[in-house]
Amino acid sequence: MAKRWKKEEVTYLKRYAKTRHVVELADRFKTTAATVTLKLDELGLEALDSVAPSPLEGSKQLELFERALKALHANKWQLAADGFTKVMDQADQPDLINRARRYLTIAETQLNGNPRVKAEDPYLQAMYERNRGNFDAALSIAAAGGRRSKDPRFAYLVASIHVAREEFDEAAEYLKTAIELDPLSRVHAINDADFQPLRNSDHADLFNEE
Repeated sequence: MAKRWKKEEVTYLKRYAKTRHVVELADRFKTTAATVTLKLDELGLEALDSVAPSPLEGSKQLELFERALKALHANKWQLAADGFTKVMDQADQPDLINRARRYLTIAETQLNGNPRVKAEDPYLQAMYERNRGNFDAALSIAAAGGRRSKDPRFAYLVASIHVAREEFDEAAEYLKTAIELDPLSRVHAINDADFQPLRNSDHADLFNEE
């Protein structure tokens, strides 16, 4: 059943959305991150960790993204999931890829309650838990087998969770690990809205290209 938004909840979103993460808003309103994300889009608002796609007028990637987003709003979950998957495969803009990844999780959650690949790919399972706001579960998956110290994807994911928790020292530690394992992690972090608080912290030097 769709959430019925109260007037005071909408007022809160308009006033504070930009200073809160999506999962924080979902927790406050006792709903899902997907529901909050769709409401923010409807209102033309962005949360602290929202990522706006680059202005790529006329690009096939942006057209694909817009079609997939329309399908998502129309509750055509499979069509939306297929569209966002294509965007992630074809786009070369980190911010567009990040946003497509977030919406893909929403579509797959609606389709199956879990991403189709959840049981097959520990990384996507961790991403799923992170996007649901289950940070402890995501961290546990990332820690298993030392993944967060061996795989740049897991190190990057762990860093993003610590940023969301405002644990900047821990975030910096794992972002540094991610960069050491894969220098492109620095580029991703520079363009990732999730890391904006860390970029504004005492650890801003991590974002300086050497």
